[in-house]
Amino acid sequence: MPKLNDVVVRTSNLTVKFRYNVALDNLNLEINRGRTLLLGSNGSGKTTLMRVLSGLRRPTEGSVEVLGLDPFKEPSELYSRVLYVRDIEDLPYMMRVSTVVELLSDVYGSDRVEKAVKTLGLEEHLFKRIGELSKGLRRRVSMIEPLSSKAELIMMDEPLSGLDAESRVIIAKALSNFPNNISLIIASHIPLGLGIDQMVVLEGGKLTYDGPYNVDVAKKYLTWMDALT
Repeated sequence: MPKLNDVVVRTSNLTVKFRYNVALDNLNLEINRGRTLLLGSNGSGKTTLMRVLSGLRRPTEGSVEVLGLDPFKEPSELYSRVLYVRDIEDLPYMMRVSTVVELLSDVYGSDRVEKAVKTLGLEEHLFKRIGELSKGLRRRVSMIEPLSSKAELIMMDEPLSGLDAESRVIIAKALSNFPNNISLIIASHIPLGLGIDQMVVLEGGKLTYDGPYNVDVAKKYLTWMDALT
């Protein structure tokens, strides 16, 4: 059994209902420090789980702890320690990339942000507006914050989905170089190319697999198996 300080997420009888739909059904789960791959069919509850963990969706029943804290009773204590990166780019289309860089530099420091910009290959796009960029470049811009952040736990929802090959390779490489003291929970249908410590599979809001990376289980959910996870 993992030690208490090895557990970053613990849910107990976690249930989330949306009127006629049960998104999470009596979920009991422990996620340990390290790299966790979250798998499941569309509508299996992956995004709902991450929204609960980040404090954006209250559970209907049950309880949840993230880094030992309740996201709904202790949000301010958790805010600087957890980052949730959604699967959509929601930056204003008229905003320039340089403005994003300036805003994030005020929060995380210019050195960290400049390093992230270089890692993501965005130097030549700094003075473009978000709306002028391809989906791959917009996703790279959204990755500046997690690469700059000092968060202990970062959750990402489909960071590689729908991207061009270049952006997919750049982001996958950046993920593989995250410091070991930062835990990642990543929902993905595309192999990530980084070592996975724990794999969690949800189906119909229920836990169907929890353990080490398993190729036979993973191949049911991953779009292609060219990369090693």
